[in-house]
Amino acid sequence: MTAATKGAREAAGLRVGLIELDEGCESRHPGQDCGSRHAGEGSGPQHPGEGPSPNPSPAALLLDDFADALAAYTRISTRQNGTAAVAPRFVRARLEVGHHLPATLEAGGLAGFDVVICAAYCTTGAPDAAATLCAALQDGSAAANDAIRPGTPIGMLAAGNAHDGSDAREVVARAASACQSAGHPWIGGVIVTDGALLPRLMRTPRLGAWRRDVSEAVDCLVAAVRLGRSLDEVEGILGAGTENLDARHRAPSVIVASPHTLWRSVVSKCRRLGE
Repeated sequence: MTAATKGAREAAGLRVGLIELDEGCESRHPGQDCGSRHAGEGSGPQHPGEGPSPNPSPAALLLDDFADALAAYTRISTRQNGTAAVAPRFVRARLEVGHHLPATLEAGGLAGFDVVICAAYCTTGAPDAAATLCAALQDGSAAANDAIRPGTPIGMLAAGNAHDGSDAREVVARAASACQSAGHPWIGGVIVTDGALLPRLMRTPRLGAWRRDVSEAVDCLVAAVRLGRSLDEVEGILGAGTENLDARHRAPSVIVASPHTLWRSVVSKCRRLGE
């Protein structure tokens, strides 16, 4: 994507589909708009009486962080460049096993996304998030193609409980294969380890010591979306900006990030104290 194309797309307002793949979290209404802090800044209407889920899943928390970061970096870029860009517009939905994309997204009123970001919490015994995505992309109906048009780039945020991200790697790999087979460019996947610790972690400062590596990994995905590039290309462009990401955890188009190594001990102590 050229700089002119990127600027034109942002000036019109980037259209982003946020899809939680079924993994046993609290249900959301089809087409529910993202309950981001940036609602009202071009992100779509809010529904009266609705607020953030009291018990969001790790996947939902990662989508929240991605949406907030994308909106924030768009505002910063607008101020720095002196341009009149429109805030990204988000439509958020939860795709359950056996459901089709049209039924999930048509209520959002934002067909024809510029990009789609999926998220899943990959736990033992949970529904196969990659299979859910694959089945939806292989729908083949005109309605499905209108919901997510062929050629729409897709990326993924995945939370797993293993300390090395091994429980989410296969899910992300199969999701990438499903997207590519369906003709959707694969942006890449961000895997966050220790998913069960995310509810507490995401209440800490975004670029504080406990959470910095996770935030920087999400920021790489944000940069990929804004630049119209894959994660591999973005890492090559940013270079020095990704030195904190553990090179041993990298794979093609995948970044694995973890909370600070002491965070498990902190959470364990808080639990013992009943906090």
